[in-house]
Amino acid sequence: MSKKTEQFNVTVKVGKKTYRPGDPVPVGTGGITVEEAENFRKNFGAFTAGPDATSAAPVPSVDLDRLREAIEKLSADNDRLSADNDRLTAERDGAIGDRNTLLEQNEQLETDNATLAGEVTKLQAEIEKLKAPK
Repeated sequence: MSKKTEQFNVTVKVGKKTYRPGDPVPVGTGGITVEEAENFRKNFGAFTAGPDATSAAPVPSVDLDRLREAIEKLSADNDRLSADNDRLTAERDGAIGDRNTLLEQNEQLETDNATLAGEVTKLQAEIEKLKAPK
């Protein structure tokens, strides 16, 4: 079974192995992914070196392990932030429910207060009648 390789205009590091521009870089198992190969071609152009090629300006090297570590760290941060977001959303929803319950209780208390105020007024009128001289 043959292993697919590609050449790039950039130095590529995979694990402990470094591939200089023009060296065949394995794509797939044990090498870079197809997406990474497409990204190299997109960012650095198709491999153009050959017997008639002129020397070009040096291109920066890419440390895939460092990039993968950075992606893993960002993914872990994203997972943590997603969990925080889910927790805060649940807390917000709980607070909204608590607020609605308190608003209903407040409305009931206002109604009860108005009823009691009316009863107090009636009782005060009764007291005044009872205190009135006969």
